Amino acid sequence: MMRAINTSVRLFGEVFDPPGPVVELGSYYPPGYDWLSDLRPYFPGREYVGCDLRAGNGVDRIEDVQELSFDDSSVGTMLEFEILEHVPDPDRAISEANRVLREDGLFALSTPFNHGLHAFPDDYWRFTASGMDRLLAPFPDKVIFALGPRRRPAFVFAVAAKTASAEFEARKRLFQERVEDTFRRTRLRGYSSVLRRTGRDWLVSALGRGELGAAFFDAAAGGGYFPRSAEGESGTNRSFTTS
Repeated sequence: MMRAINTSVRLFGEVFDPPGPVVELGSYYPPGYDWLSDLRPYFPGREYVGCDLRAGNGVDRIEDVQELSFDDSSVGTMLEFEILEHVPDPDRAISEANRVLREDGLFALSTPFNHGLHAFPDDYWRFTASGMDRLLAPFPDKVIFALGPRRRPAFVFAVAAKTASAEFEARKRLFQERVEDTFRRTRLRGYSSVLRRTGRDWLVSALGRGELGAAFFDAAAGGGYFPRSAEGESGTNRSFTTS
């Protein structure tokens, strides 16, 4: 998990006040990365169940994201960060998350885009924000953003609601503001985990040719993202394309 994803999860927890119990799929902590992978502190006072295909640090129970053992409508919040690329049938995984979530449930997830192959249990897919929107079609309301260099965002992050509501609509607007403000203030320091993956992206950013920012998805906008204002800036740069 990149530091920028960890930060995005923290903001999700602060803004949405996610209901418990919280179930994380893909909770295994790689050796030496407990400090980055442990997301439990962002959900205080809630039952938290860490699940993975393998036993190990951070794992409370073994689960297959494509065939969960949780009862229908039994989970308050489902977390899946950087695991859908490893799932042979991601649509089935999304369907399972929808099945086990309560009517007031929330689903937070991320997937890599500009990322090298990584092989446990295998590496099948990369998703744009448009692709994430299609995957989350069973959910009636959602907020999706891509983070990183303009043409090669590092990852896509989404929060989806099982039931649309005025409260979720208000919280997702606040979430967008918090995400944009957080990554605008941290700038290169905040993006270090994103940019260090490729020196070329460091270079184009330093030359002022690479846009950085949280690009929020809008199916009605050209290229799938909110356009920038006439002044050339609307919050953080939000004019990413998917090509």
